[in-house]
Amino acid sequence: MKDRYFKITGTRVTGDYFVKEYINGVPNELFKIVKKYKGGLKEARQRIGEHLKNQGYSMNDVFKHECIVPGRKNNPSHKWTIEEYLIGVPIK
Repeated sequence: MKDRYFKITGTRVTGDYFVKEYINGVPNELFKIVKKYKGGLKEARQRIGEHLKNQGYSMNDVFKHECIVPGRKNNPSHKWTIEEYLIGVPIK
């Protein structure tokens, strides 16, 4: 089984977000969103969801992503279902 997770690097200050997919520790740049000052992080999450859905995963499959803000000391890590990625926010 593949170890798959994502890193979203960016900030609303620049509006630029870069998404990398890591499979078994090997990074691959999936896409970038530029100059989206509002909603860029949500769009990045939704595009991850679309990517996973297109790969054939079910809506209940869980994947991890990290939100990296340059210069921030503690960057959170989250585990979401594909459904949560597609709506862009966690279901609680």
